[in-house]
Amino acid sequence: MIEKDKVKNILVTRTDRLGDVILTLPLLSCLKKIFPESKIFFLVKVYLKDILDCYEGIDEIIYINNEEDKDILSEIIRSKNIDLAINVKPDYKLASMLYRLGIRYRIGTAYRWFSFLYNCKVHVHRKRSDLHESELNLLMIKSFFDEECSSEFGKFKIEESKKLRLDQKLSEFNLELSDTYIIIHPGSGGSAKDLPAENFIEFINMFSSEYRNIKIVFTGLQSENELAEKLINGSGIEKSVVNLCGKLDLGEMLILINECSLFISNSTGPIHIAGALNKKIIGFYPNEKPMHAGRWKPLGKDVIIISPESSKDDLSEIDTNEIINAVKKLI
Repeated sequence: MIEKDKVKNILVTRTDRLGDVILTLPLLSCLKKIFPESKIFFLVKVYLKDILDCYEGIDEIIYINNEEDKDILSEIIRSKNIDLAINVKPDYKLASMLYRLGIRYRIGTAYRWFSFLYNCKVHVHRKRSDLHESELNLLMIKSFFDEECSSEFGKFKIEESKKLRLDQKLSEFNLELSDTYIIIHPGSGGSAKDLPAENFIEFINMFSSEYRNIKIVFTGLQSENELAEKLINGSGIEKSVVNLCGKLDLGEMLILINECSLFISNSTGPIHIAGALNKKIIGFYPNEKPMHAGRWKPLGKDVIIISPESSKDDLSEIDTNEIINAVKKLI
């Protein structure tokens, strides 16, 4: 049993990918509700700094590199006088560190070989579960308390100076944040199955002929630039298209998404940024576990998920007319 009055400092660890971390943010809001007087620390990888530094509701963020010296990290955590630690992504090294530091309450899954390191165990198999990732994250604390918590995000506070700097950068690409534009994020970084390029090209042609005054902006990693260029060349509509693959950091991506009219993407990290910002979203997802939308769809009020009708999980089966109809419902 966790005694609330013994909890003054809370540590949440989530040291994996962008989407996983974004879907952990509602857990932090839940913790603030249960422990309003406690200080919350969030341990994540440093590449997320540009996004999380403007997220409200976290008292302090501890950033680490992949090669972070474990002794240094141990001393940082020790200095925070943590009473309750939640190892959201099962991680042996972190679980062992929290154990050795003698943290009073250590929450983690009950089904890993190192689960003996936790003294507050959550009995759920994440890989087999039908629950959404955000709900699985909330179970890390709801398993021990009765308070009602939902998958709600706090606010991202975007500084006006950062918007102005991004606007100056975008002017090089004949784009302004005040323009009406949609974002297509065609890659997924290998985290899921993708809508094929041919389907994207067909959609782009149909969209551009019907929405002539709306620009199309491509986003992605530098490694996805070739894919974006393939879509642009294949569609043959270069005037109203902007390719920003590899051109933005995550902070700039956040601002760009916040100002867009619609975000279209496979299952990947940035779609969860759009969800956290409550943007209008069309997402392409396979049906198979654990990649299906039931587990990984973005959170938001205006989200349309499109999946193959058959059980083959061949995203080429997705009808372009279905995507256009989804666009008509949202914009």
